[in-house]
Amino acid sequence: MMEEEKVIQLLRHYRHNLMNHLQIIHGYASMGKTDKVMQKLNHFMAYLEEERKLVNLHVPAFALYLLQFESLHTNFRLTYHIDSENNDLQPVDELLVKRCDQMMEKIEMLTDEMALYELNVRLYDLSFKEIQLEFTVKDCLQEIQSKNENQEIAIYKEGNDLKCTVSVICE
Repeated sequence: MMEEEKVIQLLRHYRHNLMNHLQIIHGYASMGKTDKVMQKLNHFMAYLEEERKLVNLHVPAFALYLLQFESLHTNFRLTYHIDSENNDLQPVDELLVKRCDQMMEKIEMLTDEMALYELNVRLYDLSFKEIQLEFTVKDCLQEIQSKNENQEIAIYKEGNDLKCTVSVICE
């Protein structure tokens, strides 16, 4: 179980994020910009749907990793997408967190700590027993070396984006 302080810190961050969304929606509503209100509401509802899918994977450590990501990596803005039919990844929960840490370590070596980046994380099925984690840093202009010393994690450029992927076998 998490320490109480960590739970409060996570709730504080979650509430702050929720208030930011609601303040933007409220601002557009007070200006009578109903098209923007609807756009922001749809965006926020999509975010909550992704969160529901994440929680339903039964991966508490991985879910916490993503939910507190921006407080740990302050120069990245995270969005994530769960495209998995697997409803119980609990056996690989800690491994998912380990792979995320490894990928972020590599990404941070290739990015400027003073720049702000948009990071998209996608978890999807490769097969019934294998999932893929894909990190995409949008508009990352840094060049990378094609040599990957860790064969499990692939790093490559796709247009202006930096991609980092790893497969995880579900047991």
